[in-house]
Amino acid sequence: MRKIIKSTSPTDFENYKTDFKVKHGREAVFADLQASEKRNLKEELIKEQYGLCCYCMKKIEWYNSHIEHFVPRSIAHDREMDYYNLLASCNGYNEQAENCGHKKDNWYNEYLTVSPLTDLCEQIFKYTPDGRILSDDMRGKETIKELDLDSELLKRARKSAIYVSGFFDEDLDDDLRKELLEEYNTPVNGELPPFCKAITYCLENEC
Repeated sequence: MRKIIKSTSPTDFENYKTDFKVKHGREAVFADLQASEKRNLKEELIKEQYGLCCYCMKKIEWYNSHIEHFVPRSIAHDREMDYYNLLASCNGYNEQAENCGHKKDNWYNEYLTVSPLTDLCEQIFKYTPDGRILSDDMRGKETIKELDLDSELLKRARKSAIYVSGFFDEDLDDDLRKELLEEYNTPVNGELPPFCKAITYCLENEC
């Protein structure tokens, strides 16, 4: 995971909630949003996340992702329209919901679910050059299991991303390592490379 720093809730989204309450006499719920409004909101979330899934860091677009409630609606009805509880998650590979948000579904444990909104998400997970994600902490282990972040498809994708980064190049010295770390930590045109934290972890720890 990569820590996500939430920005101010989009003006259009806040105006929608205000106008809805005036018109209908009640607070808007997530189901009230029309397709176009959900798409606009999702695009704002993706932009905020530099084009990456909030959990696995796969590259996402509006058409292969969904709006994720970190604390599920079934648990916190009062937060279903809270922008600071909303993230953009991939739909899994091949739209099979085998990992990330759809796999997580309604699983949430205040003490075990690692949030991509905290520093912990970058401290608790480790990555290996062959694409695995690991954790020595029970919170990390449970999150990996419940979101299936170590699925075969994700391992293959991370391994491929690490390989093409130049990590395995014979001429990888300290100077090139620093250049690669800069490259994979710096957004270009508002986007970060897929699986960037897995790559920088391997570079920083000389896996």
